[in-house]
Amino acid sequence: MTPRTLLLAALVTLAAVPAALGQERLSGITLGQEAPEVAMPNPDGDTLRLSSLRGHIVLLDFWASWCRPCRMENPNVVAAYRTYKDSLFKNAKGFRVFSVSLDRKGGGEAWKKAIAQDQLEWPWHVGAVESGVNTAANTYQVQFIPTNVLVDAQGQVIGMDLHGEALTATLDQLLERDPKRQAALKKERDQAARKAAKAARRGAKGR
Repeated sequence: MTPRTLLLAALVTLAAVPAALGQERLSGITLGQEAPEVAMPNPDGDTLRLSSLRGHIVLLDFWASWCRPCRMENPNVVAAYRTYKDSLFKNAKGFRVFSVSLDRKGGGEAWKKAIAQDQLEWPWHVGAVESGVNTAANTYQVQFIPTNVLVDAQGQVIGMDLHGEALTATLDQLLERDPKRQAALKKERDQAARKAAKAARRGAKGR
């Protein structure tokens, strides 16, 4: 078995109980499959795509402003994001959260207010408050919220309905532990950051 296959097997074992519950909440996907694309508008009306975060570990999080259990779970999601967003993972650039709101048509203001109140500080928020047709919820066949899907850097589903300690434990399993590999990844990330900053400065001068 390859290292990646062994890792996936370990994650499947770790997530066995949450995944069983997840089957009740998410009937449109299974562990190991490629996560279906999500392409929906953000609060400003711009289309965001799940695939734009390929290369990162991504929590595809389904919630709504009117959902009390979701609002109670949000602090755990925020804590996970703050803890792991810049962590060094095996074959991944970091951790991201892509939030899909199930707020209904006309619920835009409540949605935006909840994002601010709960300090959901990541920029990847989409919903269907204009059309009322939530394509992501339909594709993933979301039965209840809160629920989520954990997607690896290659876009493969590696966990479902992971909350609190279950999410933290799964993310811990994905961390790079080898000191030499950690140093190499940090060097690559620092070089990429310097390159991006340099490009941004050139762009600013050109305006």
